[in-house]
Amino acid sequence: MAMQPYSAMDAAKRWLQAPKLDPETERAAALATIDFLTDVRTHLEKAVADIESGRARKDGMDLHEVWDFSAFDVKHIDFLLATLGEGQVRITLFGGEAKAGDTGIPGLWRVQTGPDGASNAFVLGRLPRAVLVVGDRGLDEIPDLVNPGPDVFAAPAILGELSHQLGVAREAGEFETLPEKPAFMVEMQRQPLSRGDMNSLLSTLGTGDIEVELQGFAHSRFNRTRVKNVWRSRIINNAGKTLLDAFIIARMPPEIPVTADEYRDGIEKCTDLIDWVKGDLERGSLGAPKNGAGHA
Repeated sequence: MAMQPYSAMDAAKRWLQAPKLDPETERAAALATIDFLTDVRTHLEKAVADIESGRARKDGMDLHEVWDFSAFDVKHIDFLLATLGEGQVRITLFGGEAKAGDTGIPGLWRVQTGPDGASNAFVLGRLPRAVLVVGDRGLDEIPDLVNPGPDVFAAPAILGELSHQLGVAREAGEFETLPEKPAFMVEMQRQPLSRGDMNSLLSTLGTGDIEVELQGFAHSRFNRTRVKNVWRSRIINNAGKTLLDAFIIARMPPEIPVTADEYRDGIEKCTDLIDWVKGDLERGSLGAPKNGAGHA
């Protein structure tokens, strides 16, 4: 995922979306937000330094910090969320029992679990560990063909190719970390598929417990099948036309997690947000009039 530039327009929108608080509460929320952003930045800086020195894995997988919402004053949460903003990735586990979404800071995610998202936490890392745990569940191999019929022609060959590439990737150790390069793909739109072929493919691979939506210039949807490391990927443009329908082999589609290189983008974004909040406090745009020195 690419880092989005942060502009004065973004700041204006952010404060329009922020909850209306009394001046003292707003100031306290702003200071708490600065503290949290500083803490996140510190962890990102340490992760980058550890990677560069060889003390941590180069792929950035060692970083995984968690802040439960119970650590924050409930009156400050809405302000904090409005400041962080939302990214483009939305992950649903087990049909909605758990959800995760990226924030405006690369590497920082919000994770919700339980009835109506009762439990909330921020997670800092390439991807929340809960998503990885669910992703590592499922069938190890592609099962035998389901729903064979007289109009099923291409499905067996496609399943055979996916099964072969699954073994190749496993032997190469590709599932031991999160991918950063494009994954192996079989595009359905380029195949001479009958209706029976598609029905047989979907019946054989099934639907897993992870669904991911990615919003951008087009709408992307990724569904993990019942088979570990096998996904269905679809891209639909704003006019509703399907641009891509494919099966891919990957521990996780590379469009979803951040890369280790994006930790630096997260550091810059934290610094930008801290400066914006401090500046608005100094100008009196946020909170009650200042008494004495500002927040360090």
